[in-house]
Amino acid sequence: MCEFCTKYGEGRKWYENIRNYTEEVFHQVNSEEHLRAYLQDFSRSIREGTAQAYSWKKRFPRIYNLIAYPLVTRHLKKTHFGQIVPVEEIENILGQCASVVRLPCVCRKVTVGEEKRYCLGVGMDLTKIFRDIPDVSDFERLTNDEAKAFVRHLDTEGQTHSVWTFNTPFIAAVCNCDTDCMAYRVQMTMGIGKVMWKGEYIAHIDPLQCIGCRECMGRCYFGALGYDGKNEKCVVDPVLCYGCGVCRTVCMNDAISLSDRNSIPAGACNW
Repeated sequence: MCEFCTKYGEGRKWYENIRNYTEEVFHQVNSEEHLRAYLQDFSRSIREGTAQAYSWKKRFPRIYNLIAYPLVTRHLKKTHFGQIVPVEEIENILGQCASVVRLPCVCRKVTVGEEKRYCLGVGMDLTKIFRDIPDVSDFERLTNDEAKAFVRHLDTEGQTHSVWTFNTPFIAAVCNCDTDCMAYRVQMTMGIGKVMWKGEYIAHIDPLQCIGCRECMGRCYFGALGYDGKNEKCVVDPVLCYGCGVCRTVCMNDAISLSDRNSIPAGACNW
C-alpha cells in the first residue's frame, strides 16, 4: 500500500476509508472560508502558476529538479493531489457517497478552452461553496447510480479516474482525466511537480490471451504498454504503469487484468 494508506487508511486503502470524505475530517484540515478562497483562485493559479514554474524549469532545469520539484511535490501532497483509482473502486466510492454533483472541469477550461463536465464533487455536500464559485457554480446533482453509470461510460472513452484531496486527507472530488488535464500536463508533459500518484495496481497482460493487436497501446497515456515483436504480444512496463485499467476496455480478448502493485517487484513501492 502507498504512504497515504499507511497514514490515513485505517487498515485499508486510504480512499476506501469513507471517513476521509466526511465533514469531520474536512473541519480537521480545512475550513469553508479557506476552501472558498482556494477555489475562487484555482483557475488563475493553475494557469499562471504552472506557466511560471515551467519557465523556471526551462531556464534552470538542474536547479529546478534538485530543489523546486521536491518542494512543489511536498506542498501538493499536503494541499491538493490525486491518486489513480480503477473504475470498479470508483464505483464503490460513489455508491457510499451521500452527495454527488457533476462539475465543469476547470483544468480543461484552462488547457483547451472548453467546458467538459468530467469532474464529480463527492462525499460532503459542498454545494453551498460551489454556488459562490463561477467556475463550478453550474453543477448538477446526480444519484449514486447515475454517477456510477457516468464514470463507467467515461472509462470506455479512455478517461482515467482519480480521487483528489482539498487539504489531505480530506477527499472531495473524483476526476476523470486524459492528456488535456492540467494534472497530467504538470506531471507528464512539463515535469514541474508530482501531483498525481500511481494507483494500487499494475496492468497484467496474459500472453495466452493476447493476440498482439496493439489496441491497448493507443489507449495508454503513460507509455507503459509496448510490443514484443519476437513473441508478437503486447507487454506492460510495471515501472511506468499507473494502474488506471482503461486499457482493458479496448482489449477484444480480455487479456488485460489488474494485479496488486505490491505483488510485482519491479513496480512495488514505485508511486
